[in-house]
Amino acid sequence: MKTLFERIDASIIARNSLVCVGLDPDPVRMAIPDVLQFNKEIVDATKHAAAAYKLQFAFYEALGLLGIKAMSDTVKYVQDTAPGTVIIADCKRADIGPVAAAYARSMFEVWGFDAATVVAYMGADTVEPWLQYPDRGIYVVCRSSNAGAKDLQDLRVRQGEHERRVFEWVADASSRWGMAGQNVGIVVGATYPDEMTTLRRTHPSLPFLIPGVGAQGGDADAASRAAANADRRGFIINSSRGIIYASKNPAHFARAAREECEKLREQINAALGSIGTRKA
Repeated sequence: MKTLFERIDASIIARNSLVCVGLDPDPVRMAIPDVLQFNKEIVDATKHAAAAYKLQFAFYEALGLLGIKAMSDTVKYVQDTAPGTVIIADCKRADIGPVAAAYARSMFEVWGFDAATVVAYMGADTVEPWLQYPDRGIYVVCRSSNAGAKDLQDLRVRQGEHERRVFEWVADASSRWGMAGQNVGIVVGATYPDEMTTLRRTHPSLPFLIPGVGAQGGDADAASRAAANADRRGFIINSSRGIIYASKNPAHFARAAREECEKLREQINAALGSIGTRKA
């Protein structure tokens, strides 16, 4: 049985792509009103060039029961039509052990996601229940892409002789939890390439999920070079609005999404020279 990040690496190589497409439905911006049909057309247009899909729970929860149904059906559609593509629940859950266990059951057993984003502020015992699924895994929020990330994540904390910023301590802890590099990775925003460079230097094998490219102003070239591991992989870059809302024309939005997904794939690959092809 392959671990989560072995599966992601296989998907990256199969599609020659480090792109993750964010399926975040916003009725105000969607080209068509049907969420499931919108997602299906985006998936059909991008599945050849997307190593993963990421569904942000808030957008589905905001649509009530119909939104949750569309989310569930989208997961199944990706599984059926794009086998091997990893599906990430961007849920950022965090709570004590028994509640974390229920969250993990929800994401992995009920909804069928391959990975989930979690917040580890409450400590190791809130992360451990997520790691009981050998073929699934988590991305721990480490250095988020928003401007306010600096408010807490840049605070310096001393422990004994060592002083690091909070996000660095989070990365250190993530590298010790579970099977780091196999079922634990971290979220690192593309809007902070210097911090990303630091994290890659100190954690050469820790997988990165990188939001913040496109609408948030992150630079795909800089993020790719900062995040790449020794195999010129080890990360996926998520783009949501920049791909799925490339056009609001009902007749052309899927084609526009395809073009933007391919463009991002080529931009990342060009920044790296090429994607390493060592067998996953």
